[in-house]
Amino acid sequence: MKKMLIVWFSAAAVLTAFLIGRFNIFDSARETIIFFPIDESVSFKSSGTTLSLGKENDHSIDWKTEAKLDRKAYLRQDLALLYTNGLLKGKMGKWRQNTADLIQKETIKGNESSKVDAITFHYAELHQPGDTITSAQTMSNDSLYIIDSAFTPLSAFRVAKSSEEIEWKKVLDRNVRNKQKTSLQNAQKTHGVNLAEYSIIPLNELKRFREEPLPGFSRMESAEIIGRLWEGIYKNYFLGIRKSDGTVVEPNDSTMPLILISRDKTHLLVITETKDGESVLLKQLI
Repeated sequence: MKKMLIVWFSAAAVLTAFLIGRFNIFDSARETIIFFPIDESVSFKSSGTTLSLGKENDHSIDWKTEAKLDRKAYLRQDLALLYTNGLLKGKMGKWRQNTADLIQKETIKGNESSKVDAITFHYAELHQPGDTITSAQTMSNDSLYIIDSAFTPLSAFRVAKSSEEIEWKKVLDRNVRNKQKTSLQNAQKTHGVNLAEYSIIPLNELKRFREEPLPGFSRMESAEIIGRLWEGIYKNYFLGIRKSDGTVVEPNDSTMPLILISRDKTHLLVITETKDGESVLLKQLI
């Protein structure tokens, strides 16, 4: 398998680079996500990601994200990713200046029984007196199981209740886990990753660290790591994946990123595979 390794810079390096040119920052907003120190006095009043089966009974999925900050921000931006059976099938990115609210909507077509996972990173950039730039962030997610069987009508559920739903959930969860296991095995072979040295978190499970800290880190350290992580995901995954031959491809049909946090707390890895099966490893220093 071809090998691909990309290292993105620490937050300190990014922040320094942008503060050097801070007068350009105030000239116009950028359609990008940049980590700045978190302002704990600012918070999101509400945030949510919602998946539902379309009303047309055609296997479509209605996907919505929304979030409201407790004040207007210089820049509000939300980044959303949707996975079907562990593969990327949709992405949304929206930004607005001088607003507190953002809403995004899209309809995704499907054609088989599937587990659908969506996660959103809600972000705000705030400009304070004295050229001080801070940020606020949160995450939201949703999961939906869609059953498309020749023996039953098209249906969907979040929590399995009937024996049939419980069995479908087992099958679909196993399918996603197998993709993740294969992705990790390929990273071991291709990049020499020693999995025993890392805590492994699938991207769709990252939201639980909105409140609780990452393994081995404080709550504030975790928030900073997650902010820098989403900055890297935006630049090196959402906008396109750079392959080993230098070409940049759309992330469509790539595997759900797996976040590997080193137990020595020095770095994290992001592992994914492109549509054509190339293993890509991104490294971020902590």
